[in-house]
Amino acid sequence: MNTEEHDELWQLLGKARAPRVSPFFSRNVLRAVREEQPGRSGRFGWFHRGWQITALGACAVVIAGAVFLSKQAEAPDPVSLLASQVTVSPDYHVIGHLDELLDSELNSVWLDTPAY
Repeated sequence: MNTEEHDELWQLLGKARAPRVSPFFSRNVLRAVREEQPGRSGRFGWFHRGWQITALGACAVVIAGAVFLSKQAEAPDPVSLLASQVTVSPDYHVIGHLDELLDSELNSVWLDTPAY
């Protein structure tokens, strides 16, 4: 920049008072930055409050406990319980052919003959 062309400007700038910074400048700037932080206001502003997060967690624990206890409180169906016992039994294969065994005894040739 050529200072000879702007002598009047430099004279004016020399007479101007130097800017003074307020002693509370840094505090005011930090407060303004905190107020503008995203998430503290608007749609999710409520989420950043500690007591509400704690309450939300407690509700989640209560709901999970209720669901868990309701599933355990249901009594098993007696028919399905009996069916599961029968299928585990080692006699299950024999029970499947029980009708055939009973029919073979009734129609047996050896039982119809008299004993001597």
